[in-house]
Amino acid sequence: GRDFYKTGVSGVHGGRDFLHLSETLLSEVLLDNGYKTGTWGKWHLGKNERYMPHERGFEEAYYAELYQHKNSAGFLNGTPVKHQDWVSNVITDYTIEFIEKHNKTPFFAYASFLAPHEPWLAPKQYTDKFIQLGFRPAIANLYGMIEEMDAQIGRLLKALDDQKLADNTIVIFMSDNGPWWDSSNFGAMTKSEWHARNPSKLNGNKGQSWQNGVKSPLFMRYQGQWQPQTISRYVDVKDIFPTLLDVSAITLPDSHKPLDGVSFKAYLEGNTQGVNPRETYIASHDVISTAKHFNQWTPIDDEVRKGMLFSQQLIGLRTEKYKLLLNAANDQAHYPKAVDNLMLFDMQKDPLETRNIINEQPDIALKLQDKLAAKFTHLLHDKQSYRVPVYTVGGLSDVSVINGFGPAKTFGNVVSKAHHLTGLKGKGDGADYQINVITANAYDVYLKQSNTNGSGLSITLGVQPVKLSGQNSIKAQLNGELLQKIGTLDLSKGEQSLRFEVTGNQSQKHWAEISGLRRLILVPKNFTLSPQHLIMPN
Repeated sequence: GRDFYKTGVSGVHGGRDFLHLSETLLSEVLLDNGYKTGTWGKWHLGKNERYMPHERGFEEAYYAELYQHKNSAGFLNGTPVKHQDWVSNVITDYTIEFIEKHNKTPFFAYASFLAPHEPWLAPKQYTDKFIQLGFRPAIANLYGMIEEMDAQIGRLLKALDDQKLADNTIVIFMSDNGPWWDSSNFGAMTKSEWHARNPSKLNGNKGQSWQNGVKSPLFMRYQGQWQPQTISRYVDVKDIFPTLLDVSAITLPDSHKPLDGVSFKAYLEGNTQGVNPRETYIASHDVISTAKHFNQWTPIDDEVRKGMLFSQQLIGLRTEKYKLLLNAANDQAHYPKAVDNLMLFDMQKDPLETRNIINEQPDIALKLQDKLAAKFTHLLHDKQSYRVPVYTVGGLSDVSVINGFGPAKTFGNVVSKAHHLTGLKGKGDGADYQINVITANAYDVYLKQSNTNGSGLSITLGVQPVKLSGQNSIKAQLNGELLQKIGTLDLSKGEQSLRFEVTGNQSQKHWAEISGLRRLILVPKNFTLSPQHLIMPN
């Protein structure tokens, strides 16, 4: 129910997809109000202790590995599990079992399908008909994924009928973004395939601010309560949270952070008149900064914020009638041309975004531009926005994990990647990590890498600021092991910062580099790590 940058989520992977622990989820509110809660499938809001779905208000949670469509594996309430089955079927089986178990009590069941995210891969029974129709395997698998998901949703609806719950259950179907045209296992669509995939003829694609990047289907059913209809009023994803609370007659406590979304319960009940107050801040994982080595996975620290200039951002502002875009993608010849990098569209007269009317409506454009700049500036200077993960040490698990690819700050030659850090090669190259130590203790520290390119480099790991006594820092030389015990740290209770830093190169290879920093793993001193302990979300 809040603008996503405010919640700490500012990207996909790295450490920029962690929903801050101070945020409250719909699942937590419903759980506190007597609902049984469960989720199964895609979870993209954090993958370390305290961030997992079973720790964020879901009593039952299957975290499915991204994007493993066949033989799904993941974590059921934190415990590793494997299935010899397709992930859409696994998600549906879990959801139906949950519904049957809780058919006498209020419940919130969130089935988060991975399909049709690439790689495009579907069971043969769903791809055969498309192959027979002449589609090449790439498109047959994409359409097969959608067909399979459709069949699984049918199973869910039938389960509600079988349990005689259909008249007392709200069903919502929605997506998280527009379509995409490329797959890691098949390559890109042809132009003719994309045109067939995109019959709406909307501009853009997933990840862009055009309508085809941000427009999502929204189907809602409350059988016997809401009449079948098409509602043309504008709403956005932030409105789901307050709408469901409104329908459920749940009031948030005064201590709850203010919501940005607005309930549209009245629209669902047939009252579609009146002024629509909604304003959507359109943005994506493509934050732009002039900071050195900055990319979509780099943590947004103070130095990065200094380099975030309004004029360079790929953002926009949407109201029911108008949409203003700044620096929209211009990768197709037929797209309208920007004026000073700005475009204004009348979304009621021109839903396909074909005419930039900024010169015809300069006053409206200026008003929206001022609002957009004000929203951007507020988020930029709000220390609660763009926040980095805080890793728990000494919590409920004996094995505490710090994602090497999710730091609070990087410096020197370090370059962030989706699942590792690279570029740690010279003296002073390093990263800081925010941790919260629950139990003061001496912890053995293991370094996990994805390759041996850093063998021979000298490193330090220590609490910041450096203390003069005790084992608050480790000095080690990397020995070529992918999992290497590098020393022991004495950690006091509370939030603090750890700094990992290269101090020298003892390798004959003068270009040695830590190019695959994956994780720092902390366990109580003399604790024995087993292979089972090392099974963790990717």
